[in-house]
Amino acid sequence: MALITVAVPAYNASVTLERTLRSVQAQTHSDIEVFIVDDGSADATFELAKIFAAQDRRFQIVRQENSGVAAARNVGLRHASGKYITWIDADDLWHPTKIEKQLQVFQRAKTPLSFVYTGYRLVDENDRIIPNFRTLADISGHMICRQIATNFFSNVSSIMVPTGLARRFGGHDPRLRDWGVQGSEDLLLQLQLSTLGPAGCVQEALVGYRMHQDNMSLDHLRSAKSNLKALELIEHSTADIPAWVFRLGRARTAGYCLHLLRDGRPAESLKTFISLFRRQPGYTLLVLALIAGWETRKAVFSGLGADPALGTPFSEADPASVPWLGHMVLTSWHRKLLDEADARRIQPGIAVPPSLPEPGGTVHSATWPAE
Repeated sequence: MALITVAVPAYNASVTLERTLRSVQAQTHSDIEVFIVDDGSADATFELAKIFAAQDRRFQIVRQENSGVAAARNVGLRHASGKYITWIDADDLWHPTKIEKQLQVFQRAKTPLSFVYTGYRLVDENDRIIPNFRTLADISGHMICRQIATNFFSNVSSIMVPTGLARRFGGHDPRLRDWGVQGSEDLLLQLQLSTLGPAGCVQEALVGYRMHQDNMSLDHLRSAKSNLKALELIEHSTADIPAWVFRLGRARTAGYCLHLLRDGRPAESLKTFISLFRRQPGYTLLVLALIAGWETRKAVFSGLGADPALGTPFSEADPASVPWLGHMVLTSWHRKLLDEADARRIQPGIAVPPSLPEPGGTVHSATWPAE
C-alpha cells in the first residue's frame, strides 16, 4: 500500500481534536503517517495529541510557536515521507473510506492528477449534519477556469495531493496571514495545482466540515478579501487564463455581501458590494441574481436539494446519499464558456517559489527517524 501523510494543524483544538484524530485513526487505508502540528496552543491540545502518539506509532507531534494555519500545514508537508499528502483541520471529520477512495481515483486515472477532492457535509458542534448553504459540484478534469469562477471545493480537509507537487509551490502560502487575509490558503494551492494538471473527484461526502462560532470561514469580510487576494496572486502568475474568468471569479465573492447582511453588518456589506460592482458591474449583478433565484426556488419548492441525512450523526450517514446539484452561481452559457476556456489552456505551470525553510518545533516521538 502507498504511504499517505496526514497533516493535522491544531491550535487550541482540545474540544474537537480527539474526534478528528479518531476519524483519521479509523481509515480503512491504514498505511499512514500522521503529524499533529500544535501551533502554539494554550489549552490541552498537546496533552490530547500525546495520548494518540503514545497509543499509535503512526501518530507524531510537532510543536511550534503560533504561526498560523498555513505555516502549521507546511510543517507537516516538510516532514512528509508519503507518496501523497492530505490535510485535516483539527475540528473536521473524515469518513473511514476517505483516503482509500481518493487513492482509487488516483490509480484509475488515465492522466496523472494534480489532486483529488471529495464532497463534504457541514456538521454542528455535536457532529450532526446541518444544511449546506452551497451545492456540491463535480468539476474534475482540467478545471482551473471553472474553479476560479465558482470555488466549489474550498475546504482543505477534502483534498489529497501528490507530495512532490505540493512541495513545488511551497505548500500553503503563509503570506495571507501576514497580509491580514488568512483563510483562502487552500483555494490558492488548489488553483496553483490546477495549472499543472487535471483534478479528480470522489462523488461522496467523505468530510464533515464543522461549523461553530470560532470557525474561520464565518468571518465573511475576511473571507471575501482572502478570496480576492488568492485570485490576484493567480492572475499575476498565469498568462493563459482569459481576463473575463477572473472578473467572474471576483464577482462570485458578492455572495459574502449577503452573508454580511445576515450578520447584521450592512455597512461592510455595502462597501464590499460597491468595490466589486465598480470592477465588474455586470457579473456582480449576475451572481447576486443567480443566488437570489436559487434561494427563491428553494423556498418555493420545499426540499429542493435537501440532504436526506440532515440531523444524522456524520458517522452514521451514507456518504453517497449527499446531493450533487452542480453550479449554483453560473448560467449554462457561462459553464460552456468556462469548459471551452479550460479545454484551450496550455499547461505551462507557474513560477515555482523557493523551497520552504526547515520546519520549526520539536518532534515528540520515540520513533521519529533521523534526518
